[in-house]
Amino acid sequence: MDEWGLEALLLAGRKALITGAGGKIGGAIAERFASEGCIVRLADIRAADVEAAAARLRQSGSDADAYVLDVTDEETVRRVFGELDGLDILVNNAGMSRGRSIQASTVEQWNEVMNANLLSVFLCTKYALPLLKHSTVPAIVNMSSINASRMNPGLPAYAAAKSGIIALTQQTALEGAAYRIRANCISPGLTIGAERQQELRAKPGFDIDLDCYPLGRLGYPEDVANAALFLASDLSSFVNGINLVVDGGMSLQAVSGLVRPELRRRWKTGVYRLEPEE
Repeated sequence: MDEWGLEALLLAGRKALITGAGGKIGGAIAERFASEGCIVRLADIRAADVEAAAARLRQSGSDADAYVLDVTDEETVRRVFGELDGLDILVNNAGMSRGRSIQASTVEQWNEVMNANLLSVFLCTKYALPLLKHSTVPAIVNMSSINASRMNPGLPAYAAAKSGIIALTQQTALEGAAYRIRANCISPGLTIGAERQQELRAKPGFDIDLDCYPLGRLGYPEDVANAALFLASDLSSFVNGINLVVDGGMSLQAVSGLVRPELRRRWKTGVYRLEPEE
């Protein structure tokens, strides 16, 4: 079938490295890419998790290898990328979050979150670029968050880092364009696996979380994986430097983020407490 018939595998024979691939979103991206014929290299600091994820893909017949990678350590990043025999797609998915207010945060805690989320993207991009320059279909997909623009109290470093990823993505898109390297990023909303969402539905207060999402559910890892596939494949061959929001429309709402106008959320001692509108 022709190139838009979608019967052909979208990533057949392409080589991708996905950081944070031992987690739910990274694992879903690796699985989705592999289903489209991609040769996947899964990287994560959690050795057991990433090796198990790669083993599951190999059992299904995919070409998958695992790398234990600390994305905040330059020498380790340099070594891992130096071991690759080629690269077409880089997915910078690794990251972490810590909930502390600006006043309560220490410099060490700030740097930990900034390094895991933003420095990691810089380092992996820096050492991936020489490989991507030799690819005929190079693409970078970075993982930001709706928290880059939709603030939650207690996440100053995380919000700053995710905002920085959007800016770094745009800078990479400009610098990489001369080599046909496209760089885009994804900003997911709250993303939880389907089984876990089903468990949470039985817990008090979860319906309030759902009220923030017009589609009536939170995001699934597969939602983010499908967006990553689009940005990594030829389907987005003329898309460069964008931030693709995958949040079911949550960020379209007012700053309060509430569908039900009679209620509002207030941040009290680290948790949301529902109170009637005055």
